[in-house]
Amino acid sequence: MTSSRASDSTVETTDTVCRRTLHPGSPQGFALIALLVVLAGLLTAILVASPQIVLGVTVSKEDETRRQLDLLVKAVGGFVGNPDGFLSDVGRLPKSLEELNTTGGTHTLCDAAFNPSTVNYHLVDAGPTDHRGHVYMGWNGPYVKNIFAAGDYLIDAWGQRLQYTCPQTTRPDTDPTTNGLALTLRTGQITSAGADGAFGTGDDIKSDEFYDNGHVFLTITTGGQGTPSSITVKLYYPSNGEQTVQATSPTTLDTVEGSQKLLVFQSVPAGIRFIDIEMLPKSESIHLLYHAQVANAATYVLPIN
Repeated sequence: MTSSRASDSTVETTDTVCRRTLHPGSPQGFALIALLVVLAGLLTAILVASPQIVLGVTVSKEDETRRQLDLLVKAVGGFVGNPDGFLSDVGRLPKSLEELNTTGGTHTLCDAAFNPSTVNYHLVDAGPTDHRGHVYMGWNGPYVKNIFAAGDYLIDAWGQRLQYTCPQTTRPDTDPTTNGLALTLRTGQITSAGADGAFGTGDDIKSDEFYDNGHVFLTITTGGQGTPSSITVKLYYPSNGEQTVQATSPTTLDTVEGSQKLLVFQSVPAGIRFIDIEMLPKSESIHLLYHAQVANAATYVLPIN
């Protein structure tokens, strides 16, 4: 009997301790409740903040992709003050983004109708006294350098392949950007499908448009005394990597000071271009480097004294 009562007493004592431990009024009970409150608060904060965290990652990838598209546009056409890009060297838009860094292989074309023949990969070098030797007339890549790992420039921040298009369009002579001369050109653009990975939706990210050629308007302004009787102007530029030239017929100049003569060169690929001016009766030439503006009328005023 004594043993049984002792056992019951032991069980009672243990049960009492457990009830006291978990009782809300006990210090241990308060600690457990506080811990639960803290955990609930942390869970609520995580649930509330998680959309913001996801949004932050999305914005970062959008910014990264926009910077990438800007770099690729510059690789194609250069930029103000340094028009040294694929277009400047080759004289046309690339048929694919791969062509910015490689010269061979089969690439996805930006336009099924645009498949130019193999580009000439060389520089013009007609001797040390020929200034055209300083102007590239052929592929001189790679144009996307030391920024991306090999091939990574072809995909966006989400790992999706970029889309490159360059359809051919015609601007009529009534278009204010052509100065009364119709212009046929290709309009290039690079697009990321954005976070959803689908093109044609609202989160697509598009680069600025870029164009392959424009008209060059060269205004010759005479300086009066000593003006040559006539001039012949030649403008050199690459066509699919091969040097070509547009030349004016001998042009008579008005010797009255301030007189102007307008010379027009149509559909000149954008980039650094070489202009040679031969003057008569003087036996001399003037060599100029000219950055042809893209898809717009460009004017260069040359004072001749």
